[in-house]
Amino acid sequence: MKVKDIVKIPKFWGKNKNIDFKKLNKKVVAAIIAAAVVVSAIAGVSGYKYVNAKSANEETETTIQVDNQSIEKTLAATGTIISAQESGQFATTTNSYPVEEVYVKVGDVVKAGDPLYKLDMSTMEEQLSYQQQALNIQNQQNAISESNATKALQDAKDTGAAQINEANRNLDQAKQDQNTANRNKSASNNALDAAKNTENDAKTALDNATAALSNAQAKVSSLNTTITNLQNQINSANASASTESTDGTEESTTDSATVDTTDLQNQLDQAKKDLASALEAVTTAQADVNAKREAYKSATAAREEAEKGVQSANDSVANANRSVDTAQANTNTTSNSANSNIVSQSQSLKSAQLSSQSSTLSAKEEISKSQDELSKATVYASMDGTVTNVNIVAGQTYSGTDAVVIDDVSSMKATADIDEAQIPNIAVGQKVQIKTDATGDTVLDGTVVFVSPTATKNSTKSTDGSSTTASVSKTRATYRVDVQIDSPNDALRLGMTAKMTFVIANKDNALAVPTADIQTDVDGSKYVVVQNKDKSTKNVKIETGISDEFYTEVTGGDLKSGDTIVENTSDGSADAVLDSMGADGGIYFE
Repeated sequence: MKVKDIVKIPKFWGKNKNIDFKKLNKKVVAAIIAAAVVVSAIAGVSGYKYVNAKSANEETETTIQVDNQSIEKTLAATGTIISAQESGQFATTTNSYPVEEVYVKVGDVVKAGDPLYKLDMSTMEEQLSYQQQALNIQNQQNAISESNATKALQDAKDTGAAQINEANRNLDQAKQDQNTANRNKSASNNALDAAKNTENDAKTALDNATAALSNAQAKVSSLNTTITNLQNQINSANASASTESTDGTEESTTDSATVDTTDLQNQLDQAKKDLASALEAVTTAQADVNAKREAYKSATAAREEAEKGVQSANDSVANANRSVDTAQANTNTTSNSANSNIVSQSQSLKSAQLSSQSSTLSAKEEISKSQDELSKATVYASMDGTVTNVNIVAGQTYSGTDAVVIDDVSSMKATADIDEAQIPNIAVGQKVQIKTDATGDTVLDGTVVFVSPTATKNSTKSTDGSSTTASVSKTRATYRVDVQIDSPNDALRLGMTAKMTFVIANKDNALAVPTADIQTDVDGSKYVVVQNKDKSTKNVKIETGISDEFYTEVTGGDLKSGDTIVENTSDGSADAVLDSMGADGGIYFE
């Protein structure tokens, strides 16, 4: 009978909770094997032959039928029972103070809010008194500073308002002067227009008088010419008559020989009368021209004076405009300066207020810190539980973090450090089987509730790279894993050793073969030897899944349930069986 047959018969690594073969180490398995060998020898069966199979070179093939079964891959580790909730109670004060009184001792059951111990904080009380006095003085100083800043702001507003009003009055006066200058300019322009019109009229009158004088003079000249012509005619006629009488060619004996110049004389007399009238007309026209010339000169002088008035008015308007611009600029400058001064004083007031608030807040913050520090004089329990450690005594100055330790003993956990090679197989929510010496063969169910993301500090745990457990030879990193115990037991106590089996994979109704019977071909593929009905054999390639200590899941290939496989007899020793189990020092005694 092979070792696998021995361990297969009771099937106690399955649902039998009283005997769990996975939890056995090499010594236990070796003991079972030895016992089986002895029984076989006494009964005279094939056990003796199996033990000596290698030396005898037996050719008898042992077979086993392939069937479906549950496979469960586990990881065993040794841990410690701890409280599901533990709290180190300590004063969260900034400084260290002497312990005034301790109210609890180890074993006391406390409720959240119960006093645990009290600190002597008389020095902090004295400091708080000084801080409150300093705040009172600071408030008085702040009030004075704010009052001065408020007065300075009001003064700036009053002064600025007066300056702005004065500047506005000056601007209004400048605008009034500007309006007056504009009115004067308009009047000057009107006077100039009137003077120009008068000048034009005088010029026209002078021109007319000059024309009349010219006409009168022309008439005198014309009359003088006429008179001269008439006189000449008369003289010529008289001269002609006298000449004929003197020559004697014919002696005139009657009056008919005399030339009649009466008509010419009449024309001459009339022309002389007309000349006298024309000369009077010339004298009158000349006097009128002289008068019109004087009038024109006066009109021209008046127009030139009006032009000077317009120029003066324009200058006055320009000066008034400049005065308005200057007054407006002064008003703007005054307003800006006043507003700037007001803003500056307002900011000074705000700065004084903020400074007061800041200094007050700083003082109040220090007072608040001192009051908060004093409020921590008495340390109260933060949870219900049992006092498991008291690290202080009255009179001692203590600043540690575990002055009083409280554990919730009604709910417990198991914790273990898992090797770095195996920690990837552990996840929150995994099921765990837990046993302790105190609870005997009772298996406690648990669930992983915490897997540390960082290595355990100062870890000395180690493991062989091929091991499925959490400890052996070389120093390696380990990671803390906490398991909530789902089925509490009154026999559990804090600090007990916990033997923990993590279920890292399982498969129900899986096609499985003994792990020892799986062989590897030269190309690296896996196979088992299948016996045909005619006792001949063939190699059947398979693909494998998860494995427990004895069996491996078949996930692919041509193998099927009911096939008969030939067991591998290349190494039938107990160590070979144990090696196939992946067992090492992490498997422990029950």
